[in-house]
Amino acid sequence: MKIKSYKKQINENGFVIIKKLINKKEIKELLQGFETIIDYCISLISKRKKLKNLDQKYLWLQKQNNKLKRRGYDISRFHPSLYKVLFNKKLKFIIKYYFKNDPLIDSPQIRVNDCSNTRLLPMHQEVYGQLSSNILTVWLPLTDVSPAKGTMSVIKGSHKKGQLQHRFYKTNNFKAHGVLKKLYKDSKITGVTLKAGDAVLFHHHLIHGSIANKNKKLRYNYIVRFNEISGVEYLNNLKSPLRIPQKG
Repeated sequence: MKIKSYKKQINENGFVIIKKLINKKEIKELLQGFETIIDYCISLISKRKKLKNLDQKYLWLQKQNNKLKRRGYDISRFHPSLYKVLFNKKLKFIIKYYFKNDPLIDSPQIRVNDCSNTRLLPMHQEVYGQLSSNILTVWLPLTDVSPAKGTMSVIKGSHKKGQLQHRFYKTNNFKAHGVLKKLYKDSKITGVTLKAGDAVLFHHHLIHGSIANKNKKLRYNYIVRFNEISGVEYLNNLKSPLRIPQKG
């Protein structure tokens, strides 16, 4: 698929799926980078604890000291392995063609979903808490995903509705916002099926959310947002905060 057709699909459908954006070696490097943070957190509790894999380590840390796990999760955003994806040749071409100016890069991270599903995201748009009003988000699973296993859900073409009213709430120390259900109740919600290394690139007004992880194994996703500088209110209005504030 040519670069121009990627942008066309985003404009028409609100998203495009890129097959094999990164390879197995790159996936391994991302997960190893995340694992080094979890290993260090575990060492602060026990020098002798030996666990076989990342899933076991993450779940053990979560059980022993969930606050430390959350802090390790926060700090993992700064691991250098996350930034290598940004130099992916295909991704660089797509981003360059999509935006008028070189975009700002915001918070590359690895998101983890376990079978407790306590941090599922409702159907929402990428509007609040963002740097810019014009964003392209990359959602890249590091494990295979599907509606049966748990994945991202989308409403095709919903970005054409523009910014919609959201509801804001907090549960389990987790803040979230979601589009009012009455605004999409008759729309078809589709779960994406992807192999590890595939990616979804989507418009900031696309209505999307989470489908529960129904697998005992953890689900790891890489996420990064590209922000058009002309949409940064922080620069255009000196009274504006850095990030777009919540407002119902």
